[in-house]
Amino acid sequence: MSKVFVEYAINPEFRASFLIYMQGQQLREGHLELLEGTDQDGLYVEIWHDVTYEEYLIMKEERLNVERMGDGQHGDWERWIKGGISKLHMWHFSPANYI
Repeated sequence: MSKVFVEYAINPEFRASFLIYMQGQQLREGHLELLEGTDQDGLYVEIWHDVTYEEYLIMKEERLNVERMGDGQHGDWERWIKGGISKLHMWHFSPANYI
């Protein structure tokens, strides 16, 4: 079972709109877990469960596509994230193969 981790910090003034958007994503997608940092204000980690590497590549391209940002459907990541979209980090993990 593979997982995708997405990490970023949200600007405080956009926290409410970000959380409304993410709640909609969670309801639509179902396999999204959103965690908020307890010792760093505004730090978030998304954990996506059961995402293939191919799905991850599409996800990453969509998320990092600045031209689509702000269209409402895809969120306004460039403004929401402290430092802009370049501060969004994504990784895909698969189960380790033990020797």
